[in-house]
Amino acid sequence: MPAPEPTAGPNLNKLARGGALNLVGAAVAGVQGLALVFLVAHLYSQRIAGVFFAATSLFIILQAVSWLGTDAGLLRWVPRHLALGDRAAALRTVPVALVPVLATAAGAGLLLAATAPWTAGQFGGGDPGEAAAMVRVLALFLPLAAAHDVLLAATRGYGSMRPTVLVDKILRQTLQVAGVVAAAVLTDGAVWLALAWAAPYLPCLLIAATWYRKISRAGGPAEAPAPADPAADARTDAPVPAGWRPLAGEFWRFTAPRAFAQVCQTAFQRADIVLVAALSSPREAAIYTAATRFIVISQLVTQAVQNVMQPAVSRLLALADRAGAQRIFAVCASWNLALAWPVHLSIAVGAPVYLGAFGPGYAGSGETVTVILAMAMLVATATGARDVMLLMAGRSGLSLVNQSTALAVNLVLNVLLIPPLGIAGAALARACGLLVRTLLALVQVRRILGMTPASAGLFWAGGSALLSFGALPLAVRLVAGSSPVALACALVPGTILYFALMWGGRERLSLTAFASLLPGRRGRAVPPGGPDPAGPAAPPAAETTPARSAHAGN
Repeated sequence: MPAPEPTAGPNLNKLARGGALNLVGAAVAGVQGLALVFLVAHLYSQRIAGVFFAATSLFIILQAVSWLGTDAGLLRWVPRHLALGDRAAALRTVPVALVPVLATAAGAGLLLAATAPWTAGQFGGGDPGEAAAMVRVLALFLPLAAAHDVLLAATRGYGSMRPTVLVDKILRQTLQVAGVVAAAVLTDGAVWLALAWAAPYLPCLLIAATWYRKISRAGGPAEAPAPADPAADARTDAPVPAGWRPLAGEFWRFTAPRAFAQVCQTAFQRADIVLVAALSSPREAAIYTAATRFIVISQLVTQAVQNVMQPAVSRLLALADRAGAQRIFAVCASWNLALAWPVHLSIAVGAPVYLGAFGPGYAGSGETVTVILAMAMLVATATGARDVMLLMAGRSGLSLVNQSTALAVNLVLNVLLIPPLGIAGAALARACGLLVRTLLALVQVRRILGMTPASAGLFWAGGSALLSFGALPLAVRLVAGSSPVALACALVPGTILYFALMWGGRERLSLTAFASLLPGRRGRAVPPGGPDPAGPAAPPAAETTPARSAHAGN
C-alpha cells in the first residue's frame, strides 16, 4: 500500500483547536496549583506545610508507580487501532490497561498504610504521629487516583481533550483548593488537610468513567470485521481481529518499559522534595517546594501541547506519514517554547518578587533555586516533545534509559549536594539531571527518526521571548530594583512587545492554524501547498507500515 499523502495542514488545525482547549485548562491548573501552595504556605506553619508537600510528593510518586506507564500505551495503541479501523481492539485495550493498574494501586496503598509510621518518621519533623495519619489518609485514595488517570488517558486516546481539561485540570484542582481553605477554616489538623487534597479524586473518577463510556460507545457497536477468506488479511488492508492475549501481550511489551520510565520521571520531579525534608528539614522542604512550583506551570503548558500531539503523531506514524510527523514535532516545539519561555524568564528575573509572594520566610536561599531551575527549563522547553516522539515510534526502552539515567544523576547529586549546599544543592542536582535527559533524547530522535525540533518558528519565538521577558525586565531591574512595581513596569510593555513579535512571526510559527477557532473558519485547513514554517520535512521512510491492525513489535 503506498504511503498516504502528508496531512499536516488538517492536523495542525485540529492540534490548534485541541491545544487551545488544553491551554485554557493548563492556565487554570497553573493558577490553581500556585494558589494551593500559596494557601498552604500562608494558612499552615512551615513545619506542617513541609510535611504536607513531602507526603503528597510521595503519593504522586506511588501514583506513577501504580499507573504502570499506561498513559503512553493507551495514547499509542488506541489511536492506532482507530486509525486502522479496529474499534474492537481499541475498546479491549482499556481494560487491558486498567485492571493491572487497579491491582497495583491497591497493593501500593496497603503497603503505604502499613508502613505509615516508618514512612512518616523519615520526614515528619517534630510530630511523626500526625504525619503518619496524613500518610494513611492519602493511601486510601491511591487506587482512585490511578483509575482516574487511566480513564482520562483513554478519552485522550479517542481524540477527546475535554474530559482531561474539565475534570483533571479544572474540577479536581478547584475542589482541592476549596477543600484546603475549608480545612483551614474548620480545623488546623494536618489530617484534614490531606483529606481535603485527596477527596476530589472520588467525584472526578466517577465523572471520568461516565465520560469514557459515552465516548467509547459513540461510534456504535465495535465489531472488528473478519474476512470470509482466512487468507484475505494477507491480501487486503482490512483490520485483523485480535484476541485478548495477543493484544495484551503487544500492549505490555511496549508499556512495561514506560512503566519504569514513568516512575523515574515522577521520582525525578518529586524525590528532591522528600530528600530535602529528610536530609535538611520540613521547613526547607516547604521553601524548596515554593521556589520550584513555577515548573509545574511549564509542565502544564507542555502537557497541553503533548496531549493533542501524541494521538496525532501515533496516527501519522501508523500510516507511515513521517513528513507529517516531522512537521507536527517542529511546529509543536515552537508553540511550546513560545508559551513556556515567557514564564521561565519572568520568574528568573523576578525571583525576589515571586518568592516574596509566599511570605517573608520563603525568600533568601529560595531565589537561587528559582534562578537555577528557570535556566535549566529554558533548555528543556526549547527542544520539543522528544520523549513523545520516541514513545509514539515504539521506542519505550530508550525512554526508560533516559529517565533512569536522569534520575540516577539527580539522586546521587542530591545526596552529595544537599548537606553542604542545602536547597541550592537540590536545585543543581535537578538541573543536571534535566539537562542529561534532554540531550540524550534529542540526540536519539535525530539519529533514529531523522527528526529535529529546529525551525524558523522556534528561533523566532526564542529571540522574541529573550528580548521581551529577559533583556527588557533585566534592564528595568538594574535601574529600578526588584520591587513588584518595577517588575510590573517591565512585564507590561514586554508582554505587548511579545504579542507584536508573535503576530509578526505568525507564519513562521504556524499560528495561522488557530484561525480555525474563529467563527466560520473551523473547517478551513492550512493550505497544504504553502510554505512549511517547520522547515524541510523529513524524507519518507524507506519502509512503510501497512495500514492494518497488526500489533507490531517495538
